[in-house]
Amino acid sequence: MSKGIKGAIASLALLGLGVFLGASSAAAQVTVSESAADTDDLAPSPVGGVQAEFNEGGRSITVSWSLSVDDAVRQVPTSSDFTTGGTFKEVNEVEQYNIWRRLADGSGTLAIVGTVGAGVTSLVDASINVSQGSRRYFYMVSVVDETGNESAPIESAEVRNMLLLGDFDYNGKVNLLDYGIFQRNFGQAEFDPVTDLDGNGMVDLDDFFLWADNLGANLYE
Repeated sequence: MSKGIKGAIASLALLGLGVFLGASSAAAQVTVSESAADTDDLAPSPVGGVQAEFNEGGRSITVSWSLSVDDAVRQVPTSSDFTTGGTFKEVNEVEQYNIWRRLADGSGTLAIVGTVGAGVTSLVDASINVSQGSRRYFYMVSVVDETGNESAPIESAEVRNMLLLGDFDYNGKVNLLDYGIFQRNFGQAEFDPVTDLDGNGMVDLDDFFLWADNLGANLYE
């Protein structure tokens, strides 16, 4: 049952209770304070499913999902006075979607990599650290309403950003174009971290031999 339907049922039940008590005794009046009536502690419904796939070259991963059933505009009354038909406003139970990422090997921490508004069903995560080579990830998506209530997150299947060691231009191939990039960084005090293949803080012959071992590799063959 969606969050909106639950709220509507609760409102009708509260209205019925007021009518019953008002009829039984003029003195026994039920007063619902505005703060109590407006309290919202129900989380929106979760997304229906999450998919994640790496993009060509392995530099980013696209995360997609199906909308929460609560992600829809509906009309709600702005007051309890219905003598003239009442006044209404349009609301959406969904404020945003939070997209989370964690490493599949259990290292690191779960972190939000992006937030999108209601009605959006995908996000491109370009914040992965390509200098670490190919890594395996899980993504999760949760739903948040305007008061900050958050649904349970739904997790994707494992996805790997397919990077080739030594593919410095991220074209899916390790070739002499990559050697040109390596040569410009070799022995320099300031260098592109991606060319430090062994992660020892310098670009040296050890990195060259690692690159040479992968020369000719092709991600798409």
